[in-house]
Amino acid sequence: MNRKNGFWTFCFAFIPGGGQMYQGYMKRGLSLMSMFMFVIFLSAFLGMGLLSLMLPVIWAYSFFDTFNIHSQTPEQAAQNPDDYLIDVSGLMGENGRRLLSRRHKLIGWGLVVLGVYALYANFVRPALWNAVYAYDLTWLQWLLDSLSTLVVAVLLVVLGVYLLKGGPARQNPDEDYTAFKGGEEQ
Repeated sequence: MNRKNGFWTFCFAFIPGGGQMYQGYMKRGLSLMSMFMFVIFLSAFLGMGLLSLMLPVIWAYSFFDTFNIHSQTPEQAAQNPDDYLIDVSGLMGENGRRLLSRRHKLIGWGLVVLGVYALYANFVRPALWNAVYAYDLTWLQWLLDSLSTLVVAVLLVVLGVYLLKGGPARQNPDEDYTAFKGGEEQ
């Protein structure tokens, strides 16, 4: 690994993930950029400004990680290969892969929800805003302003209750098992 220019390393370090990419760690840089942009998207989409408090943490990690990579010896660089910071396949695990391979309906419902949201955002919502302005419907204005946050909040509560209940009841395979006690000779 050849050493990169210190001035350009410093300049690129200010861009989350940019310094890693300049150093040749493309996967790590892409991970950091994606995390940074995802936090911006979520905080804007959900209207939760508190979520943006994660941005300085991601930025600082990216900034200092750039200089840690820059100061590595060739032996350390060989031991620290480029990889994504979050391994999605590892998060899903074998059960997640099996679920997706058997349950295509899950993907289908996700696409339906995204399609319905796109239709709402691009066609229904503008028409409703026209009604708000034409008829001075303040209650509809309030509903339109907070609908996305309301939907996400309800989904989070439903998911939390589902997880607290433990999901669907599973039958223990050991309950249906009777041990052989041996036959008695008569």
